[in-house]
Amino acid sequence: MSLPQQITPRIYLLGNTYFNLYLVKGETYAIVEGGVSGVTFPFLDQLAQLGVSPESITHLVILHSHFDHMMVFLFLRERFPWMKIVSSELNRAVFSNERILSKIFESDRRVTAAMVERGLVPGGPTLSSPPSFPLDIPLREGSRLDLGSGVTLKFIETPGHAPDCLAAHEERESALFCSDAAGFYAPPDFHRPNHWFSLAKAVTSIDKMRSLGANTLCSGHYGVLAGKENVRAHLERAGKAIEDFRSFVRERTQQGDSMDRIAQEVTEKFSRGFLEFFPAQENFHLWRLLVRRTLEDLGIDTGETQK
Repeated sequence: MSLPQQITPRIYLLGNTYFNLYLVKGETYAIVEGGVSGVTFPFLDQLAQLGVSPESITHLVILHSHFDHMMVFLFLRERFPWMKIVSSELNRAVFSNERILSKIFESDRRVTAAMVERGLVPGGPTLSSPPSFPLDIPLREGSRLDLGSGVTLKFIETPGHAPDCLAAHEERESALFCSDAAGFYAPPDFHRPNHWFSLAKAVTSIDKMRSLGANTLCSGHYGVLAGKENVRAHLERAGKAIEDFRSFVRERTQQGDSMDRIAQEVTEKFSRGFLEFFPAQENFHLWRLLVRRTLEDLGIDTGETQK
């Protein structure tokens, strides 16, 4: 993927293949999605290629609080303090929790190191885990961010992948920033679900996004999908991936397989793309949680306390 890349007259794709950031141009500019710290320096070079000065950027939009969607922003905020961090109001608690932030920073360090080892990025900035992460503008369902010149981001709540997950719709450009709410997709045809919070809410969120009829779908990973029919079909496949996974887990459970055994099979089958940067044990815990959420949706007792 050659970046930076113009997506619509007012939207540009930056970052790299695995971790995407978007420049949205109004009278003032916003960056949507914050990537991992390893893409910070390539991202700054891309802004320079576009002739975009930091002074023109006023808002940094975090669509959910997983480390691979927010870590460039801490560096930007430290260097350019006028940039306001925008995210779900649910993240007031997340961004002030030292234990959670410590885990976020550790995950970022591991993935950035793996990317450096593979020669994908030159290295990231040195970041020390702060006691809190800033949140300047809290968002909820229906919140709007007006960038001027007729460019407005309207936010919709799309939980399922995470409780705080948001999508942003720019009506003028007919672009939908879905973050991870449309499941995990890796070209050319790999789809798998990522409902780590709630399977049912993930389905509802996909239906809500599909109802918008967007012409462009801007994901947090692997770039952009263009064309209304392509976007519609992609979201339908995301929904089908959930249905297929649910059926798979039900079938394996009926055959007597344990949650751990199912999770191990899923780990071996689904740990592709940028997930290969994660330690194997971390991937196993992720897929085990996905299996657990699916069993909960099926009404099958996992013997574990709901978290």
